[in-house]
Amino acid sequence: MSAKPGGHTEKFGLWLTQYLKASDHFQNLIVFYDHGNPDQYPNVAAVKGFYGQQVANRNRLADVDVLVANQDYEILLLIEIEESKMPPKTILGDVFSILFCNRVAVKIDDGQQYFSIGPETQLFVAGIVPGRGDGREKIEEVIRPRLRQIRVPEDAIQVKNIDFVYGDDISETLCKLKCRMKTIFTDSSVFANGTD
Repeated sequence: MSAKPGGHTEKFGLWLTQYLKASDHFQNLIVFYDHGNPDQYPNVAAVKGFYGQQVANRNRLADVDVLVANQDYEILLLIEIEESKMPPKTILGDVFSILFCNRVAVKIDDGQQYFSIGPETQLFVAGIVPGRGDGREKIEEVIRPRLRQIRVPEDAIQVKNIDFVYGDDISETLCKLKCRMKTIFTDSSVFANGTD
């Protein structure tokens, strides 16, 4: 485990930022992540999911770890990382708190930058689910199929765009998550050049 809370999430956010900025196809994408030093990295900020048109404490429903958006402020990807074991209650709490949101805000300087959720916005929930026990079977045989039966409003993340990444420990989980990002962000990706 990383000594500081959120330390693994911080390292992943920095890696994803650098990975995308190093690509001619993805360098224009907007990336924000939580759990870092905003004085050192300007794209470290609280990513606030909410319902409505403007964020306030009364309608703020979720804090998300990573946001990737295009230049039109349309969200391509949201990632929630749990650095400890993810029981079903945690997984469902992460998913549903984000599903209830229709927009995301990031505070930049003294104002809020607003991002919209679209029909192609993807959500990844990543964390530790040991191979022993029934945790992985619960995700694949109960949570994922039941989730796909739920109908959501058009301005929410569509359930077909929700995926789970897990491993025996946080290092394995983040290694798998990085592989997924490399698969999503390829030169032929629909996200190439920051557009869909």
